[in-house]
Amino acid sequence: MQLKIDRSAGAEWAQLIERFDGNIYHSQEWVETWRSDYAEPLYFRGLDEQGRCIGIALANERHSSRPVIGRFLRRLDFETFPAVQANDPDLARTMMGRMVEFARAGGYRGLTLQSHYSAVPLSNLDHLGLVATQRIEFIVDLTRSEEERWKQLSTHHQRKIKKASKHGLVFEETSSVEAMQELRRLQIGSRDRRVERGEYFGLQAEAYYEQMGRRYFERNLGRLFLMRYEGRPVSAAFVSMYAGRALYVLGGSEPKGFELDAPALLFWKVLSRCVELGCREFNFGGVPASAQDPASVAHGLYRFKAGFGGRQAVRVSGIAENIQSGFSALAGTVKRLRLSA
Repeated sequence: MQLKIDRSAGAEWAQLIERFDGNIYHSQEWVETWRSDYAEPLYFRGLDEQGRCIGIALANERHSSRPVIGRFLRRLDFETFPAVQANDPDLARTMMGRMVEFARAGGYRGLTLQSHYSAVPLSNLDHLGLVATQRIEFIVDLTRSEEERWKQLSTHHQRKIKKASKHGLVFEETSSVEAMQELRRLQIGSRDRRVERGEYFGLQAEAYYEQMGRRYFERNLGRLFLMRYEGRPVSAAFVSMYAGRALYVLGGSEPKGFELDAPALLFWKVLSRCVELGCREFNFGGVPASAQDPASVAHGLYRFKAGFGGRQAVRVSGIAENIQSGFSALAGTVKRLRLSA
């Protein structure tokens, strides 16, 4: 296999995504939610001996904003695996090997190879020499009837949803950039709760939420769903939508929301709304594979997502730092030149 790498997608990129069962993280629309002066896309095509495209991948090429040395501090981030012909795992392994070779030869500082929503069934990345971690994603089939989806719920979730329905909670769907700040406020509540349990929870600056919301909403790639109590949002979920697939991206709840079991009712209603919007499946996102262990600090999140009855898909992601030999010496030289200028 040979790689063809371009700065632009080309007219047929959308058709290639459809042909190879790609997802939102292969799309040009998604690129426009994060493109900046310091982050640009690279479009990868895997070609067979006849020059036919048999796989695609999309990378975020990022570099530091620091003057002079910043251009040397580059990395490649893939949010998902390549989408390849027939979802062939051997083909995907070969293409990922070429991608890692490209990163090493190209002088990149680091590489991340995520597996979000990948259709390729790979459970390890041993052949790539990356530090790998396993995750589990939870995918609900929305082509089933509401009655069937209800029966899939754990009895625990059924009780919570029934209880929450008695509290006068109001479900709301919005594409308001202002409402994204409510999401951030609610994420702070979730962060504090999870940090108390010993989990890590990163939180972006206010401007990030406004920019993210605006860019997703302008391209009809996402919706924000809220659950209000007495007019105040107490639980929220930001969901991306692309080609009939919905993916939970961000969410949060304040203590009152947890007290009222608002998160369970919120997602139950989100599932129904996604059906109305033409989605075939809903992905609750992932948790570390270790979260299956009742002793894990993330086990509560595992139980919550698993309680909606979706199939559990094992994913694996990889990361490599300082993959270019001699990079540290080069960076040090450039830094010294800058200081002596």
